[in-house]
Formats: sequence, C-alpha cells, structure tokens
Amino acid sequence: MKKKKRLILISSIAIFSFSFLLIFSFVIGPQMQSSINQVIGNENEKQFEVTNVTVIIDYSGVKDNELFKNINLTNYKTTAYYALVNCCAVSVQDFGWGLYVNAINGVGPGWIYSINDDPLPNIPSNYFYLMDNDTVKWKHV
Repeated sequence: MKKKKRLILISSIAIFSFSFLLIFSFVIGPQMQSSINQVIGNENEKQFEVTNVTVIIDYSGVKDNELFKNINLTNYKTTAYYALVNCCAVSVQDFGWGLYVNAINGVGPGWIYSINDDPLPNIPSNYFYLMDNDTVKWKHV
C-alpha cells in the first residue's frame, strides 16, 4: 500500500510539472517576450536607412577621443555595430548570441556602448537598430 501511495504521489508531481512546463512554454513565455519587445521599442525595429548618426569613441585616456558625425547607414545595416565599423577599425568575437567588440582602432579589450546617453542597452551592438540622429558612444572601460 505504501508503494502505491508513493507511486501516485510521484505520478502526480510529474503530471503537474509537465503541465506547468506546457503552460509556461505556450502561454506565459510568449507574453513575456512580447512585453520585452515593447520595452525595447523602436531600437529593435530594422530600418533600411538611417541618417545623421554620430559616433563618439571614448578611449578613457589611452589616446585622444574621436568624434565622427553625419554617418549614413543603409541596406538594413543600421545597427550600432555597423555605425562603428563605418568609421573605425574593429576587432570582434562572435559568440553566436551576438558580437563582442574586442578592440577599436587597436585599443581593447573592454568596450561598452550607449545610445543618446541612455542607460546601457542589454543587447549586443549588432542587434541594436539605430534611428535618424542617434548618437552612439563607445567607451573603453
């Protein structure tokens, strides 16, 4: 009798766990992703062309900072990464989930970027789509 109760308990836990996994995967999970996309907003929308982008390279004292203005990006290559590549020599490492910038103009590693002085984006620069008149600041840390 004890074995039968134990088997029923284990089976009940297994069924509950499987049911929870299905509900989370198909009901809760997609809603969470949708709200994440809403928070990201326009930064995640691919643009065919963006104009008047400014790129600031802050070397943190290693060498003189650089400023590049009036950068135009096209052919859907309108990410923060492509803005950087358009004006600097860049060394990257591809981790599959995104590109990591190892060096900019021979200085590295340790680069972070921000857009329009907003808090640091939580996505790799090759997935952050820019809009007209954005300023991308790369800082060596």
